[in-house]
Amino acid sequence: MRTRPSPKQIALLIAALLTAPVMAPGAAASEGGGAEGGGAEGESVRPSPLFVMLDPLDVPIVEGDRADGRLKVKLVLQAANVAGAGAIETRRPELREAALVASIEFARLHASASTPVDARRLAQDVSTALRRVDPTIAAVLLVEVAARRA
Repeated sequence: MRTRPSPKQIALLIAALLTAPVMAPGAAASEGGGAEGGGAEGESVRPSPLFVMLDPLDVPIVEGDRADGRLKVKLVLQAANVAGAGAIETRRPELREAALVASIEFARLHASASTPVDARRLAQDVSTALRRVDPTIAAVLLVEVAARRA
């Protein structure tokens, strides 16, 4: 017969989960020697991925000759290293412009306020546009997308 964990056991489990290191997919693949290390001898130090959030995008969904709704998108860009994150920060206005253009084009061709958004296609279109501006972007993450009637 199973017994319920005590409140102390639950608290310890939550504390362990909150303090455990979390590794993003691909972080192990980016491990390598170089200046990013710096731990004790024999210690394996893995660099954490660096994320840069772009300002939210809000573009019109046009059907026929009228604005039928709004497409709202939030993007996070993952940099491969500290230098890449610095480059993304420097080019943030240019990157936002490219994401905005790609989102407007997606909304014009593929979005409707009455159907679910094809998030995979939107992410692919925006990724392609952003990588034209900065090919060193490790990943483009679509963290929120919504289509609503006007």
